[in-house]
Amino acid sequence: IMGLLKGIDPLLTADVLHILRSMGHGDKLCICDCNFPAAQVATNSTSKKHVILTVTLPEALDAICSVFPLDFFEEKQAVYMGPQEGVEMPPAGVEVVSSMKEVIMKNCGG
Repeated sequence: IMGLLKGIDPLLTADVLHILRSMGHGDKLCICDCNFPAAQVATNSTSKKHVILTVTLPEALDAICSVFPLDFFEEKQAVYMGPQEGVEMPPAGVEVVSSMKEVIMKNCGG
């Protein structure tokens, strides 16, 4: 699939690129599933934008990390939500977290 801009993943819509370009050091980006109240959280954000990408977390993260550097001076450059203490993450969750880490290492090193 080819987008309008050369070398830019077609998942990176104008809204996504605008949000990424508007971010500064220390700003946070939430990539979440449909169970997260993203629309409500977005109303309290700088951009007020809630963008829906209908792809997997690794696909979205790969597109975003292809153009977006992480702040390695921050203690935690990326975090993910997991089950509460004492509850084991299901196998599908373990697989997604593993894929997420691979995508970050591929694009951002560190």
